[in-house]
Amino acid sequence: MIIPTIWMSAIVYACLISILSIGFTLTYMTAKIPNFAHGTYAGIGIYVVYTISKILGYSPYIGFPIAFVVGGIISVIIFKLIISVLAKMGRGTIVITISTLAIQILLTAVLYIYAYWLRSIYKTYALGFLLKDADFTVGGYQGIFPVSVLICVVTVISLHYMLTRTKIGIAMRATAESPELASVLGINTDRIQMVSWFLTGGLACLAGSMLPLWFMSRPDTGSLIITSIMAGSMLGGLNTIYGAIIGGLGVGLSEVLVTTWAQNIRIGGVRQLWIGEYRPLVPMIIMIAVLLIEPQGLGGLLVRLRASDVWKKASSIYKREGNRGN
Repeated sequence: MIIPTIWMSAIVYACLISILSIGFTLTYMTAKIPNFAHGTYAGIGIYVVYTISKILGYSPYIGFPIAFVVGGIISVIIFKLIISVLAKMGRGTIVITISTLAIQILLTAVLYIYAYWLRSIYKTYALGFLLKDADFTVGGYQGIFPVSVLICVVTVISLHYMLTRTKIGIAMRATAESPELASVLGINTDRIQMVSWFLTGGLACLAGSMLPLWFMSRPDTGSLIITSIMAGSMLGGLNTIYGAIIGGLGVGLSEVLVTTWAQNIRIGGVRQLWIGEYRPLVPMIIMIAVLLIEPQGLGGLLVRLRASDVWKKASSIYKREGNRGN
């Protein structure tokens, strides 16, 4: 079966946005703040894999685990030096949120400096690039297509196992529910926060390291997709990891497919290619729709359905039919 290129682009992008949305939601659940610098972590991953591939001459896939570790370490440093300090000083949620905006600006500037440094020292153009030529092919498809899907699936399964079967995962869930109660129960919430920030930074950089293998990348690419990341988290519900998975996939697929469909509309026999410039409006529209219709996202909608009479009647019918079958 031949998969159209546009569908491959949509699936790859959706997998990346899903991984990024998971990290954004995990940060919000544990730290209770939206981390606006989360997208810029992906930018760090972009330049980690660029350095591995273009400067050192190795396969870009070697940069994936390196990007995860580098992103996790940078995220922990930011947490310890800025977020944790502001929290201990008694600064509110608004101040800490604004600090993440400052971090995003700083990190983007550092990436631009690094890109210009690479151009100056190694005479290589690092301000807008693709790494498709460094990729491999499998079954006629570019390697990043099956790899991105595999990494997304493994990430989801691993997180589910960690959150439900390990002590640190259960401690993370307890901290997300009530940091004060978790602390009373003997959980080191500061250490749990560090683990959470390491995971979110690592996942963001991992997703970013896959971006240049399919999409044109620049120092500000990560910061530009923060709207899509937030839309995925909000669509799934900011208080559920599993909702972020579905929300990220939905936003990623919609952003690519809806824009492509709109560009193919013919008016007077002319395709409306100019619509592609307004692609960022798709996640914005999704966010507005979620805020107007169901602010808690799909997670909140599921909770309301379970509490409704329709759900109870459906459950009773299902149980009745199941007993008849037995």
